[in-house]
Amino acid sequence: MLLDFLMIILYSLIHIKFHISFGDSMIGICMRSKNPFFGFKYMDWGLHYCPKIMSSENIVGYHAPIVDIGNPKNTSALNILKSIINKMDSYSYLTIHLHNDNEPDFDVLLNNISELNDYAKRKKITLCIENLRKGFSSNPNNIIEIADSTNCYITFDIGHTKYQDRLNFVDLFSDRIYNVHVYEVELDGIGHVAPKNINVLRPVLDKLLDYKCDFWLIELMNYDEIINTKNMLKEYLKNHK
Repeated sequence: MLLDFLMIILYSLIHIKFHISFGDSMIGICMRSKNPFFGFKYMDWGLHYCPKIMSSENIVGYHAPIVDIGNPKNTSALNILKSIINKMDSYSYLTIHLHNDNEPDFDVLLNNISELNDYAKRKKITLCIENLRKGFSSNPNNIIEIADSTNCYITFDIGHTKYQDRLNFVDLFSDRIYNVHVYEVELDGIGHVAPKNINVLRPVLDKLLDYKCDFWLIELMNYDEIINTKNMLKEYLKNHK
């Protein structure tokens, strides 16, 4: 009980420190382009698209390339992620996927995430695990079990969840959400779909704000869709009660 209380305090201090640095509600973009641009103040840099660690004051964190860190045969996965952490500046975060197409070995996954998180903390990097649309990481209970067991954080991807499940995901993840990937939904053969209006996102955004989870990153590929979504989110925040 005491440990749980101390963890809540630690999370709050990290969250407060982050928002003192960047302001109250923060809207950024996920740079997912092989031809990157730097026209946004807050950027999550996708190393699975642009593999070079960049030096820019606009970059607030990184998304790791996808490696099967829970695969006992993939002995290089952990070292690949440690190598990325070694190249990152302090006070950033790294988001990782727990698996690719293959289901992870739970014990291997748990041990590797625990070791990676300890390593990241020593380098002053916050490790975040992302919920996925399919497989092991699509089950929110698996995500929160890994996060709680290893004391890492969560990148909550709205579009990787079904519309009817989103509020339950937020309730379950709330104490560990570090940042949020915002778009409407991901579809087979199409990819990430931009919202046509804020109404489809309003319930989950309202719930996130209830928990003060207001570090949002737009994860779209088309520039105009990014700008439109950013304007929607800014207007929504301005009018939110």
